[in-house]
Amino acid sequence: MRTSLHVLLALFVCLPVSTFAVTTIVKGSDATKYVLRGKIVNASGAVLDGELVIDRDTIVCVSADCPDPAGASMLTISNAFIYPGFIDAHNHVAYNVLPKFTPPRLYMNRGQWQGARAYTEFKKPYNLLKDTEKLYCEMVKWGELKALMSGITAIQGTSPNQLCFKTLIRNVENQSELGTSGSHIRTFILDISSFHDKIDFSVTKSFVVHLAEGIDDKSRNEFQTLKQKGLLRAETVIIHGTAFGDAEFAEMSKVGAKLVWSPQSNLALYGTTTDIALAVKHGVPVSLGVDWNPTGSDDIFGELRTAAEQNADRFGSVIRDQDWLSMITTNPARALALDTSIGQLAPTFKADITVLRAQGNDPHLTLLSSHLPDVEMVWVGGELLYGRATILQTLKPDQCERITVRGSAQRICVVDTKDPVVKSNQTLAVIREKLQTAYPQLAPLVP
Repeated sequence: MRTSLHVLLALFVCLPVSTFAVTTIVKGSDATKYVLRGKIVNASGAVLDGELVIDRDTIVCVSADCPDPAGASMLTISNAFIYPGFIDAHNHVAYNVLPKFTPPRLYMNRGQWQGARAYTEFKKPYNLLKDTEKLYCEMVKWGELKALMSGITAIQGTSPNQLCFKTLIRNVENQSELGTSGSHIRTFILDISSFHDKIDFSVTKSFVVHLAEGIDDKSRNEFQTLKQKGLLRAETVIIHGTAFGDAEFAEMSKVGAKLVWSPQSNLALYGTTTDIALAVKHGVPVSLGVDWNPTGSDDIFGELRTAAEQNADRFGSVIRDQDWLSMITTNPARALALDTSIGQLAPTFKADITVLRAQGNDPHLTLLSSHLPDVEMVWVGGELLYGRATILQTLKPDQCERITVRGSAQRICVVDTKDPVVKSNQTLAVIREKLQTAYPQLAPLVP
């Protein structure tokens, strides 16, 4: 082992199941190379007790025993699982500055609540922050940081229009340094009847569209409009599909279209959610998305638990324990046509990695049992951006800000010195101060 500096650190953190997460670090001289040793989990369900090597932003080896690069920092991780970085397949990121919205009643379709006075009043602070205060960059960053703290390394749902989104986690519409074109992913969030653009599907490989969000015929008929416009294709990713029945899922399956499921938000607004049993029956690939803070879960862990409850109570457990990880890794990576770069822990893939404290011996049950304090480390493109304070302080001394997460001492790296785009020098404190000054009711990062 070749290092210029040897720093040993053992981290012992009590878990609810009386186990400990232990990371032993031997700090190396090359800050672009790391070796992670421990239980490596991929979406297939296989667990490898081995090593993962990071060289700059890329994974170069995953094996029982990898060659150790010169100068690499060595991290031996015990009583924890090393997962692919989680992907939130759908989230209106900038809206996560808003608190919870309590609908005064249940609705039949999204047009009803979007046009309701209660929602119009609720949304006013969003318009104030974005249009009057010109704080859209800070709003997006706040939503990204909230996601990062739950292990999210890539997220769908931010308009591709500002360079300030280039830092922190990957906003997939903004190319996210994955070598894609500006039209690789196209998103449409309005009523599909108002879509009149032409899409060049030789360039656009993922068309992400809100559709059939509701429980009435009006919602369901949006599927026919999508077909009439020639937009039901293998590249199509349908968000919600709450009104769909057997026929719609059968047609989706026939062309290879994908589905994004946001159960908590559906339940809050409509009192029910997408019939996932029918989607699974027809082999439609399902990804999970938090949707947004107002009616969605607080984080991806909460959304997983809501989905698991619906799966058990309503859908006969058609989703198996080993399927949940794929719904926040490989499935969204394929749906967003980024599956050659993210969603797996394998050589040539980007080093997007989430480490969670083990809740027993099963990585899939650990995923369903985890909460924010269980996040040990989150890496995006080979950069350790969040995790246990003692780990961050050892590897990146005084580079990251302190944050307490339900009693757990963590650190989060917000300032980006390597990519000096607009506002990349903002700290968490600066972002919070700007938003809270304009909007004192700012939703907390940690509820």
